[in-house]
Amino acid sequence: MKRSEMICKTCIKFDSARCRLHPEPIPVADPATHWCAQGQWEQWSERYQEMEPYYWGEWEDAKPAEA
Repeated sequence: MKRSEMICKTCIKFDSARCRLHPEPIPVADPATHWCAQGQWEQWSERYQEMEPYYWGEWEDAKPAEA
């Protein structure tokens, strides 16, 4: 998963217009662009052949540009 895909709108903890990462749900002004540093997402696992949780900090490394 790419860092740019880790937004509120696609987070497992996002419900309608509120973030549920904390005990008290908080509103998010623009979930389509809000980049989250605590979220949890789902992505397809070829290894397990099912959806699995994907956490912040596991993003794909950017490949260095060829000279």
